[in-house]
Amino acid sequence: MNRKLVTILQISDSAFPTGGFSHSVGLEAAIKLGIVNTAKNFKQFTVQCMENAGSFSLPYVTAAYHSYMDRDRLTDLDSRCQACLNNHVANRASIRQGNSLIVTAAKIFPDEEIRQIETLLDQDRLYGHYAVMFGFLSSVLQLDLHQAHQMFVFGVLRTIIASAVRLGNVGAIEAQRIQFELQQGVDNIIRRNLSRTVEEACVTFPLVDITQNTHDTMFAKLFHS
Repeated sequence: MNRKLVTILQISDSAFPTGGFSHSVGLEAAIKLGIVNTAKNFKQFTVQCMENAGSFSLPYVTAAYHSYMDRDRLTDLDSRCQACLNNHVANRASIRQGNSLIVTAAKIFPDEEIRQIETLLDQDRLYGHYAVMFGFLSSVLQLDLHQAHQMFVFGVLRTIIASAVRLGNVGAIEAQRIQFELQQGVDNIIRRNLSRTVEEACVTFPLVDITQNTHDTMFAKLFHS
């Protein structure tokens, strides 16, 4: 059995309880605001979310992956992410998912490093932002960095696609067709952001960020973000 492949499949499975099912990455707000109202601009919005994940989050995934044994560096990365992720909806979602990822992993994988990070989260010594926790966990589990990057960006795509189906914006079969089409661009996004540092991390499509920031103003909503 290919242990690493099985681990990748387990973590990237939507059944792995990180709370991703309760987030739409801003899609719900975009639909309510009329920004996403056709198949074409749905795909454009999804690609823009993936691009933002590449330009802002992947540098944190990479840095945390290389610093998984350095608690001070992880704390610094987490604090930097907290300071730079000024969209309060995305910030809240990142912390929730990051904490859920580590709490779940600590119960599944017998690793002391993961338990130590869980303790720091319990003591409020870390915010637990998702990109930082994801990079840390990928390194602890000895996954390849490129595979970790692929999992992270694919996770954003999968979350948006699943959210669109739940919102009734697209049918299940059409959603899978769109996912297959858009996932072909994952490696290109990774390649263009591979050398980007956390100091250079940025949002490349600010309209997506602004749209997501309006989520809390909606009277009725299905998702947390």
